[in-house]
Amino acid sequence: MELFGDIVRIPDFWQSSAVSYLRQGCDVIIDAPTGAGKTYVFEMYIEKGFSGKAVYTVPTRALANDKYSQWKSRGWRVGICTGDYNIDTDAPVVVATLETQKNRLFSGDCPDLLVIDEYQLISDPIRGFNYELAVALAPKSTQLLLMSGSVANTGDVRGWLERIGRSCRLVSHSERAVPLEEVLSTSITADTRGIAGAWPKLVKKIIDAGMSPVLIFAPHRAEAESIARKLSEELPCPDFLNLPKELASSAGRQLANMMRRRIAYHHSGLSAFQRAAVVEKYAREGKLNAVVATTGLGAGVNFSMRSVVVASREYETVSGPKILRPDELLQMYGR
Repeated sequence: MELFGDIVRIPDFWQSSAVSYLRQGCDVIIDAPTGAGKTYVFEMYIEKGFSGKAVYTVPTRALANDKYSQWKSRGWRVGICTGDYNIDTDAPVVVATLETQKNRLFSGDCPDLLVIDEYQLISDPIRGFNYELAVALAPKSTQLLLMSGSVANTGDVRGWLERIGRSCRLVSHSERAVPLEEVLSTSITADTRGIAGAWPKLVKKIIDAGMSPVLIFAPHRAEAESIARKLSEELPCPDFLNLPKELASSAGRQLANMMRRRIAYHHSGLSAFQRAAVVEKYAREGKLNAVVATTGLGAGVNFSMRSVVVASREYETVSGPKILRPDELLQMYGR
């Protein structure tokens, strides 16, 4: 009776099919929307008899830290490799940003299973080359698991893999766990008297309409911090968040003061601990009213958010301003 009340997760048919194909030695492409349970396929495969080396690649450090923390808490021996943060890279499972694995693939030091999460980045004009190279360089002895919820031509991707001599199966699931609904901001009404600024007024409307927490994507770090600062200064907070002293100290004065008012910002300028153990932790627990983040958070990190707002389709990269593609917007709205 000790197990009474424990949560038992039963896989859907499509998830079981994907695991079955992997056990047969096939490469697998999973086409399923955000929140459907793509990662659960990998977890089942690992926990039910896989004995080789797996490298789970993701597009951002934030997502790598997120997966690393999750699997570490489950008792897995898992390493992480993000360039700036490398721990136990000889572990049976390693979470990594894809670019950090390029030299290993070139040298032939390939894992038994290579997972490419958010593989739609193969179409990215800057990073896509690395994604295509990873697939092309992987030997037949390395199984591939490609996952995405925003690739329209998955059949073409499967055809490409088969043309280069790989045995590939496509598993599709179209039902979105949390349906997306587009809402015009002008249709939301609320009493915003005494509140200055367009962003605080909009977020006040979202909160009063029962549509919070809200995730706001800003085009760059400075804008993310600026919007978060305005929200924390203008929005009323009847229920302040009690942050443990050590956590508040790690967050830093500015971020900690905002979080006490249930507002936060998130970008790569924060430390890995600040992002994962502070902002992401409290956002996932639903304790924040608003998080303002740069576009890097659009891929993979799942928060307890009800609404998503994109401040601008133009965002900053190391090579200059870029316009968000439709697949990137879909990923962001799926958070």
